[in-house]
Amino acid sequence: MAGVTLRNLNKIFTDPQSKKEVHAVNDLNIDIHDGEFLVLVGPSGCGKTTALRMVAGLEETTSGEILIGDRVVNDVPPRDRNIAMVFQNYALYPHMSVYENMAFGLKLRMLPGLAWQLTHMGEAAKIKTDIDKRIKDASAFLDIAHLLERKPKALSGGQRQRVALGRAIVREPQVFLMDEPLSNLDAKLRVQTRAELIKLHRRLGITTIYVTHDQVEAMTMGQRIAVMKDGLLQQCDTPLKLYHEPVNMFVAGFLGTPSMNFVEAQVVKNGARPLVDTGAFQVHLPEARTAALQNYVGKSVVFGIRPEDIHDKALTPPSAADLDNVVRVNVDVVEPMGSLSTVYLTSGSHTLIANVDAETRAKEGAPLDVVIDGSAAHVFDKETEQAIV
Repeated sequence: MAGVTLRNLNKIFTDPQSKKEVHAVNDLNIDIHDGEFLVLVGPSGCGKTTALRMVAGLEETTSGEILIGDRVVNDVPPRDRNIAMVFQNYALYPHMSVYENMAFGLKLRMLPGLAWQLTHMGEAAKIKTDIDKRIKDASAFLDIAHLLERKPKALSGGQRQRVALGRAIVREPQVFLMDEPLSNLDAKLRVQTRAELIKLHRRLGITTIYVTHDQVEAMTMGQRIAVMKDGLLQQCDTPLKLYHEPVNMFVAGFLGTPSMNFVEAQVVKNGARPLVDTGAFQVHLPEARTAALQNYVGKSVVFGIRPEDIHDKALTPPSAADLDNVVRVNVDVVEPMGSLSTVYLTSGSHTLIANVDAETRAKEGAPLDVVIDGSAAHVFDKETEQAIV
């Protein structure tokens, strides 16, 4: 096993027709610890897959360094980097059985040509025995031992994905690279395979870089998450740190379903404790969180609140009860979800989404009193979109 270090990593593509340069990865710096499961997440085109392909050696770097362990691997061929990659489309050979698919890479790597095998039959037999053991151990762990003689066309999507994982595991690499491996699975199977991947990492402890655009995958799987946008690293931290303390509006809006509510507002003076005025309603923040707002009194900001931090007043938990932050809103749509209800609200010209208790009596077209949890509120600089509170 080994850590992975990305130092000032850049990748610039040039459009062959317009000759315009596209900075796909822009000065990326991440230290991935030995044995860590790091998720690269962001929207399409953010540079996450390009960064992964550079680590794999499938894409040349424009500048910067990639280290696996203590070794700079920029000029090392992919086969010599001691990594294993799991692709989105599985990349299984259709004419080979599951066993042959899992063994193919090992045989290329470990067994010299036929002439050598004929003159070194004892050594070749030992290598083949080792390959067989690796395949049987991995297939038993992944619960595909009964599928070893089947061809890929006879497998379900989940089984094919486990075969692709098994092919990576048998290589016993220093680093796993996974490029959206669950995106082709249905929703139920995706949840199941997600749990299997977490257990796999806990058992093997191999450094893993996992690329996805799905923030739910990122939040549930990553020990740390690196959020990217337009080739730039926005924030890299633990899932809960990113969720509760985003550094900017992009990170705040990208993580969470439904995403954070954003409302243009102004910081106004209210004695020694400034408050946030959206025009339709005002929000008081706890005294400990207002110090950073002092320099923004009279200035425009963006107020942010997550849906789960807006409560039906009649069902507000005591920890969030704040009579200063009661707002009367109009209910547009109610979506019962079983464990909670997602409610679409309007207050003046502002639209809000709230995840409230499933017992809510909110009715479409009727007014509703809600409580905004000021202790969970966020305020962002309107111009830079950086977090203030």
